[in-house]
Order: sequence, then structure tokens, then C-alpha cells
Amino acid sequence: MNVPLNILTEREVLEHIQRYLKGTEQHHLATVNPEMLLHAQHDEEFRHVLHQTSINTPDGMGVMWAANTQHDSLWKSILKLIVLPIYRPTSPLPERITGVDLFLEICKQAAEKQQKIFLLGAKQGVAEKTKEALKKLYPTIQIVGTYSGSPSIHEQEKIKDIINDASPDMLFIAYGAPAQEKWIARNLRKIPSVKVAIGVGGTFDFISGHIKRAPLLLQKTGLEWLYRLIKEPARWPRIKNATMVFPWRFLKSK
Repeated sequence: MNVPLNILTEREVLEHIQRYLKGTEQHHLATVNPEMLLHAQHDEEFRHVLHQTSINTPDGMGVMWAANTQHDSLWKSILKLIVLPIYRPTSPLPERITGVDLFLEICKQAAEKQQKIFLLGAKQGVAEKTKEALKKLYPTIQIVGTYSGSPSIHEQEKIKDIINDASPDMLFIAYGAPAQEKWIARNLRKIPSVKVAIGVGGTFDFISGHIKRAPLLLQKTGLEWLYRLIKEPARWPRIKNATMVFPWRFLKSK
């Protein structure tokens, strides 16, 4: 679907991030889910951003399924989709890397290595609660700032100044896709201390406890969307895109 994905394990992604933090260049990482792939089909700016990132990880069983079946026949692809809850595709992508899990692993490493983090986005107060939750998990973590704000271009200069004053090594942005990815593309060069920037969508909501994550069994079987639908029926349009529209569009492209 004309969006590149990196063939990396979570461990390898973490190793890349540590190398990036030791270097002088800035890097944008994206955790790509089915909704993002759909949006990139009609949003040329967003698609261009995803072609310029340093790493794109597969966030979602739908992405894993699509990568695994891209050279299969139509009927074989449909069969793999039907058995997806009990079938774990690992080729060509070695594993699914969820944004929440990657975020926590990065924070764990940052605490160990005293690397500075800034949390941007989500609803008012959620980033601060995320900071408090992370401090309980990793007492030595250095979160040098939090701010809600918005992805509006009218606020980006103010936000840029706030982040520059804090001088973080890493920036996590929870504005949702594609707004967070476009914000990073527009502003990363204006925040020279940041070596790694990642859009994390609803991750702050989960870490802060604002929204409860699905039980582990549903996470592992790729049915986390069902739990969220039960808990948040208003998310149906987004869930429909990820679980129905995306597979249909992908199958039509065969």
C-alpha cells in the first residue's frame, strides 16, 4: 500500500534508538497501524512523512496479516484473516510492536541511562498523570516536561519554545495520527536537543490509567479492538476502519 515498514524486532528497534541518542542526527519513528495505512492512501502529505521517517514499526495484527499475505492468493489471504486470532504471522515482519509496549521499553532504558524525556499531547492533565505513573514504574526516569497543547500550527511556536527550554533527548507526542506525525515533520528540526521523536497516539491514556487496556489474552490474540469497542462504543468508526475497511481495501488491491 506504498508505505514502508522496517523488518526489525522490538529489541532491534531499541538498539537503533540507543544509537540514535548517541549520534548528532535527529530521527522520527512511527508506529504504523491499519488506520494510518488507510489514511496514507488519500493523504499525500502524510504518506510523504511516512516515507521520510527513520523507522516504521508494525503496530497491529492487521498490518502483520497484510505483510504476511501480500504475495498470497486472494483466498489464502482471506483464510489467514479468518484464523488471525489463533494465527500469528511472523514473515516478513518478525513481530508486532505495539506503541504502548515500545513506549514502556524506551522509558525503562531511559531511566537506566538517565536520558531526558518530554511528554506532549493528550487531554489536559493526562501527560502529567502519565509522568506520575512512569515515576512509579521507573523511579530514576527523567521526565523534564509535560504539556497538553494541540497540533495546531498556531500553537507550534509556543510548544517549540517550551520543549527547547526543557532540552529533552526524546519527545513523545500523543496527538493521534496523522496530526502527531505531521507535527514532528514540521517541527523536529526546530528542537535540536531531541534526537528521537515518536508519535504515540493513545499511549498516555493507557499508562495514566485514563483508559484501561485490554486483558493480556486479548492483546496477544489481536482482539484488543473488541475490548475497546465494548468499553468505548463511540470508537466504532475507527475500529471499523481497522478491522473491516482496511482488510477489504488490502484484498481489493490484490
